[in-house]
Amino acid sequence: MKITPVKEKQTRILLQNLLCTSALAGIIMTSGAIAKEVENEEGQSVEVTAVAAGAGPDSADASDGADVVIVVGKPATYANNSTDNVMLEQESTAASVLSVIDNLPGVNISEGGIFGSDDWSTTVSIRGFNLGLSEQQIGMTIDGLPNGNSNYGGGSKANRYVDSENLARAEVSQGTSDISSASHEALGGTINFITNNPLDERRLRGAISIGDNNARRYYFRYDTGNITDSTTAYLSYSRTSNDAWIGDAGYSDRDHFAAKFVSDLEDWTITGRFSWDDAHEDNFQRISLAQFEENPDWDRLTDTITGIPYIDQAYRPSWSTLRTNYFAYLRADYAGDQFNAQITPYYHNQKGRGDWVPQYVMPVVGGTTTMPNGIRDLHTGPNTIYGGSGVASADRIYYTNADATDEGLGEINGARLDPIPGCTATLTFPYGGGAPYNNPACYEAGANPAGSYRHTHYNKERIGVTANATYDVTEDNVIRVGGWYEHANRDESRDWHRIIDPRSSHQFEEAAYWRQYDRNFITNTLMLYAEDTLTVGDLALNGGLRKFIVDLKRKDNFGIEASSKLDADSKLLFTAGAVFNATDDVELFGGFSQNFAAIKDSIIESGAEVSNVNGEKADNFDVGLRVRNEWIRASLTAYYVKFSDRIVGIPVGDITGIDYASEIDTVYDNVGGIESKGIEGSISADFMDNWNLYSSVTVNDSVYTETIGNITKDNKVALSPEFQLVGTLSYQNDGIFGGASAKYVGKRWGDFDNTDRLPAYTIVDLWIGYNVEMDNSNMKLSLNVNNLADKRYLGGGTPGGYFIGTGRQVMANLTVDY
Repeated sequence: MKITPVKEKQTRILLQNLLCTSALAGIIMTSGAIAKEVENEEGQSVEVTAVAAGAGPDSADASDGADVVIVVGKPATYANNSTDNVMLEQESTAASVLSVIDNLPGVNISEGGIFGSDDWSTTVSIRGFNLGLSEQQIGMTIDGLPNGNSNYGGGSKANRYVDSENLARAEVSQGTSDISSASHEALGGTINFITNNPLDERRLRGAISIGDNNARRYYFRYDTGNITDSTTAYLSYSRTSNDAWIGDAGYSDRDHFAAKFVSDLEDWTITGRFSWDDAHEDNFQRISLAQFEENPDWDRLTDTITGIPYIDQAYRPSWSTLRTNYFAYLRADYAGDQFNAQITPYYHNQKGRGDWVPQYVMPVVGGTTTMPNGIRDLHTGPNTIYGGSGVASADRIYYTNADATDEGLGEINGARLDPIPGCTATLTFPYGGGAPYNNPACYEAGANPAGSYRHTHYNKERIGVTANATYDVTEDNVIRVGGWYEHANRDESRDWHRIIDPRSSHQFEEAAYWRQYDRNFITNTLMLYAEDTLTVGDLALNGGLRKFIVDLKRKDNFGIEASSKLDADSKLLFTAGAVFNATDDVELFGGFSQNFAAIKDSIIESGAEVSNVNGEKADNFDVGLRVRNEWIRASLTAYYVKFSDRIVGIPVGDITGIDYASEIDTVYDNVGGIESKGIEGSISADFMDNWNLYSSVTVNDSVYTETIGNITKDNKVALSPEFQLVGTLSYQNDGIFGGASAKYVGKRWGDFDNTDRLPAYTIVDLWIGYNVEMDNSNMKLSLNVNNLADKRYLGGGTPGGYFIGTGRQVMANLTVDY
């Protein structure tokens, strides 16, 4: 691996990309990197990082003899860290790209499905902020572009856009995100996933991976090399499948296609990328701490159909996530002597469905069998009821006789039966408290069970553009301005299908008997920012302003409920910071920023009154130091975060039991927030030529700042780790690579009232591999073992309900390049 002097144009383009679209500036490359200064054609000193063999944008680039150069541009006034090659090697090729950031300070990733194969059970925690089923407080971008939020209902995390083999690195800004970050949910910082670029040389890559739980992965990629003197491209496809790691039923599979090209013109660089992702994921269920202590190997979902719908609502193959995502962008970078600019239009389309099986057929009050104008006729029939409301629990259809029909519901294989008078026998599994009408023992012999298969449809279309520009007023004064606009159009609907014969399967009728609701949400977002950076000797100062203008509209596609709209604009948001180069190796920094999360369209789904609700805001303070030299890279950050105007939904009315039909009203209000303070540190040291030692530590104290409902002031924030420690030892020499990594997560409070103290756990990973260079081809063999000790632990979830962390997973991989 050699370091080549950076040409003038290369320097300007790379600096432009970093300053306008990335928080990479000042990032500590945690291992396998050699930092030094080189000169461009003008003789100016430019600090670069030449990534060691296999550590660059593609793990085979270095072995191909390519030079990988990352320019470290403007010093960053906030904490940020980037993944390195060791973190990529630690995870199997089938792993979700989210998993690679788990060893960075301040970050905790929890995935209930192996290799991140269940979005429902995936959670991210950073500094007391969470991203999961109930909260979306962390921003996520792909090549600097917004992912369209990360929630389950209509969101898409990074694993829907990027294969691990196509990932160059992930950048994490733990608290104070870069001012240009295109996200309005980044209260707790931003994670930016950077895809790698096409190779300069033509190459065909094929890979196969085989692992536990019938895991299979096939990956193919073709790099065109130089199509012209200035253009390169690649096409890639992967297919991943595995069975559920708990029990004997349920599976996940995923197909992914990606294409990218880069055209390097005289003053312009044009980049285009397209991805398609199609996934089916059977889910895992949250359990209580008491259930985990009783049996830590079971999430209380079942493997077989019993013919009793109350029990079979926990049948794993009926808990499913189906998502298809298309994402494309076209980016134009201009690099001049004093002026740099970038513009990136993008498009995203998602179609998805969430499945579940309520243990009854729902009679409907009101509604119409006449299809409203503009309603999609997918999954409906002549007897489908549109709108209306479900009846009370005791009046639903749980069992029927064998030879009648029920008026208003079409053929349901029998009319509704009442339980035998006086019968009080109940079922306790899976959720306890089952009433007698759920129990077949309370019906006469010959009664037939009834059940529904419920689909919630998620469809979203986004079109947007980001634009950024920098101007060097003088050699020591740089102005940066930019913006982001997005139009998001989201549809959500729910329909109920009768299960044909609940005694034998969960197969359902194609035509729904009830389309419960059909709604449309439009969100228009405009973000504008300006920042000025002034350098005085070894001191760099910056200050900036940012403003979000967010408009939301809600429409009932049935035309029954009134349309509504809401302005969710931010106030003027400020950022400021300083970086001081104390020595050639030591850099001190400090920064402040105001982060903003707009009101989500999910909050106005039910039509609840939210006119007095404001967007959420977090004030972030970072102060720290970075150390860089030929053998060590280290950072230490102290932080304080005050999160205010937290939006909380408070259910009203009868909230006992499970709200199967989503009919409980919710009132939203801004009620206090969270206060977090702590210390994050990381160190990476190269020693004995071929060895690297990496460690990160996180000490975090997050508390609620106001009492509301079941939240008590000064209680610890639920599911927020208080202490984390990572240690990684890795080796690389003459084609052999490997390592061991251990992560300790200390005890956490799991619920709002701080009664569930979740136990600490340590997860150990091992990996080993060998690169073989042959004539005109290369071959890589690798073996990854995650959770070596098969430790049972509670990962993420929601307050009071927790997902079991994945058990030991072993996967072998063979990759061949031609």
